[in-house]
Amino acid sequence: MKTIEMKSNTDYYPMEATVFQPSHSLRKTSNKAWTILACAGLFYLYEYILRVSPSVMTEGLMLDFGVTSTALGVLVSFYYFSYVILQIPCGVIVDKIGPRLVITFSAVLCVIGSIIFAESTSLFTAQIGRFIIGAGSACAYISYTKIGAEWFHPTKFAMIAGIGQMMGTLGGVFGALPFAILSNFMGWRSAMFAAAMVGIAVALITWLVIRDRPGKSDKPNQFRIDRTDHSGSLLDNLKIVASNPQNWLIGLYGCMMYLPLSAFAELWAVPYLMKLYSINNELASTASIMVFLGVAVGCPLAAWLSNVLKSRLKVMSWAALGTLAIYLIVLYVPNIPIMVMFPLLFLSGVVNAGQILYFAAAKEITPPQASGTTIGFTNCLVMVSGFVFQPLLGRLIDFVWDGQLKPDGTPLYSLDAYQISLTVIPISLLIGWFILKFVKETYPTELN
Repeated sequence: MKTIEMKSNTDYYPMEATVFQPSHSLRKTSNKAWTILACAGLFYLYEYILRVSPSVMTEGLMLDFGVTSTALGVLVSFYYFSYVILQIPCGVIVDKIGPRLVITFSAVLCVIGSIIFAESTSLFTAQIGRFIIGAGSACAYISYTKIGAEWFHPTKFAMIAGIGQMMGTLGGVFGALPFAILSNFMGWRSAMFAAAMVGIAVALITWLVIRDRPGKSDKPNQFRIDRTDHSGSLLDNLKIVASNPQNWLIGLYGCMMYLPLSAFAELWAVPYLMKLYSINNELASTASIMVFLGVAVGCPLAAWLSNVLKSRLKVMSWAALGTLAIYLIVLYVPNIPIMVMFPLLFLSGVVNAGQILYFAAAKEITPPQASGTTIGFTNCLVMVSGFVFQPLLGRLIDFVWDGQLKPDGTPLYSLDAYQISLTVIPISLLIGWFILKFVKETYPTELN
């Protein structure tokens, strides 16, 4: 093992970092490493389906529970209540005991939450179901990136993070049109129960395949905590991460940049497009698919471009300005044909994907023993966007609602109501771009 001093071009946060030199045994198990990473990505894809599924069930949820957009936004955001709270604890837990047991247990929690949500007869019970799903999902991306940090060379981390985000957004694709068709065919409750059954299979696969780090036992029925691992203590790792102001700025940038996903694609895109074009939820869900597919394509491209330019900040800045320009068109240019709208939303996802570099940026200014804590801390700040803005946009929609009702008694919202509330998105993107003015370049010059 060889140690070097990792420096950004600002020398803001110099630190000692271990450069990973793959051993002969690890080179022989490279296919195994990719298989393990793919299984972790599978769980992230699965939990993302559960995360975005309410976007195609808004009318059914409002009708069954007799709620307006404000209450609907709060219901959906209960996922983020637990997700955000658990990010830092999950980062520490994954650092200490490894991702295998964490992912398996998390998948079981997602199954339990999905069943409770599917069987709920009151809004409170449905909120509990979403809360448990969020708790089960909290460790998904952290565990994935921990596996990437343990099994792969550090120069591959930005690409691995991008591939992981691609897996998650593919979950967003499956949670859109396919889930809309399924819920329309069999009802949203039966669709959620079917999703729970899939979760059981995911839990079994992850337990049988995933290993925490090279050199651990390959027996699938054993799990042990490696007391000789290089993880720091809970408080030490958290202090390292939280004491660096740059980590806060990077996380806040991610929070602002995530709104096109958390507030738009995951919830309000479908009802907005249904109103804009007078279409059903299946066709409108294509809008979410376009955004998620764009992000899926853009994440590896952003990582590649960042490595070519040897800069995280340039790509992150371009992502903010580019996404802002596209959403100004999507929300405010009148009479856009639907066949033009969908490519625009796809392009917005491709450009917005540059945000994913906030994970690499945070990791590159933090010692490797705190990698899980770093991802958890950053993801906590990023996911505040869903926690805050899903209900906030619902409240804004209700605030400008003129009181009209549909024949079934649910609220009839105007196009203006959606457009006024969605103004929050371009504002947040502009704030994200401004935050980057105070963030220092993190690209590690020694790995050029």
